[in-house]
Amino acid sequence: MSVSYPGARAPFAVAPPPSPSASSAKTLVLVAWILQAIAAAIFLGGIGFLVVYSVLYPYPFAALAVAGGLAAAVLLGAFLYLAYTLSFERIRNGQLAEAQTPTLIIGVLSLFAGVLPGIFYILGYVKIGDALREQSWWFPGGAPFSPAPPPPAPPVVCGGCGRSYAPGSAAFCPACGHKLVG
Repeated sequence: MSVSYPGARAPFAVAPPPSPSASSAKTLVLVAWILQAIAAAIFLGGIGFLVVYSVLYPYPFAALAVAGGLAAAVLLGAFLYLAYTLSFERIRNGQLAEAQTPTLIIGVLSLFAGVLPGIFYILGYVKIGDALREQSWWFPGGAPFSPAPPPPAPPVVCGGCGRSYAPGSAAFCPACGHKLVG
């Protein structure tokens, strides 16, 4: 027979719920990455065509063209890997602050290769900033931040009859006419 005990609870370990901006940032970065992957597949198809053409119909600088194309393919693969791990993975894991700068850098670099993925990365960067601002309104207890209400004012008491009234309701006691002291 086994006995189950409730798990340990940390009172302030509750993370804020994912914000809509964080979800939008994740979607934008994923769309940008998919567009880059499609462009990479097209580029690799071109490299493959170049390699096959160079083997079937050799020309004077065929080896140089193939080596340059393969080097470009390796750089493209490395760029896709870094974009996925430094930007999308971090956003998906909730590490928005760590993903903000790499997303901007990848977005700017992507503008040179393809305008559309670069725009999506930059929009993702903006949404990460929005999500970070939304998270700054949450404190570790997991509830939205709101200042504590002021404590209620003490009642005012009549010096003549001893009755108490709400503060600011009257300057003199309605029952006996004495000045209210508060």
